[in-house]
Amino acid sequence: MLRPFLVFPFLAAFICLYLLSRKHSEGLEDVIAWYGFRITLLAPAGLYLAGKFPVTLGAAYERRIKDRLAQLYGQIDDYSRVHLAQKYALALAFVFVLGILGLMGRGDAVLFIYALFIPLPVFYLTDRELEKKIEQRKRSILIDLPTFLNTISLLLGAGMTYTSSVEKAVADAGPGRPLYRELQVTLSEMQSGSPVSRAYQDLSRRCGIPEITRFASTVLQNINLGSADLAHVLSLLSQECWQKRKEIARKQGEEASAKLVFPMVMIFVAVSIIVLAPAIMAMSS
Repeated sequence: MLRPFLVFPFLAAFICLYLLSRKHSEGLEDVIAWYGFRITLLAPAGLYLAGKFPVTLGAAYERRIKDRLAQLYGQIDDYSRVHLAQKYALALAFVFVLGILGLMGRGDAVLFIYALFIPLPVFYLTDRELEKKIEQRKRSILIDLPTFLNTISLLLGAGMTYTSSVEKAVADAGPGRPLYRELQVTLSEMQSGSPVSRAYQDLSRRCGIPEITRFASTVLQNINLGSADLAHVLSLLSQECWQKRKEIARKQGEEASAKLVFPMVMIFVAVSIIVLAPAIMAMSS
């Protein structure tokens, strides 16, 4: 049974929070979009609560989260705020839904207890999602790397310089893929005057993949010591990366097969019930 004397204050609290926070997402629209914010309607409220109640769980935890954000997005401050705001926004959504259900039904006490403890798993799962994003990003880079290396090798063989080859490969691919986005950052750093060695070391650090480290070391060795066989070396590295890409494809196939097992079992059970139910009913009658 609905309890208006409790529902109205509950809704009023959420409306006041929304009105107080509606301008807190100004200037962060691009950051929110790049982050992939869930329930963007609650982003201002999440940012407001993140500013009022910053959660700190120790220096080691903060350092780990900032490292993950730096790998994914290249900067820390704005994305740290948005990441914490995401936790508050999801917790608010669950509290709102469970609170309304509790006020409408008889199990209100249990639902309110659930609403109080919802932030704990939400905070953990939001951090866990960062790990999944990093794994997906690394997988995407490893998938694109063989094609990129092969393209550079062909362009070098056609007489283009190394830098021109990278610029053309990045321009043709576009910035949507993580590998080419990181390469564009590296090119921008070199164009702004950063030393080539520093730019490629930063590329290796941001990606955190051994294959990218080998690629950066090969390029730096060519620049420092000189090598006429850069195209051949990159071609060999491309072949090795193709093997890694095949392993990724095989693992993706295994994961897809594993995900299909449960639906197939459920379908089998449903079909068995449909087929056997008439026979069982006939026998019992």
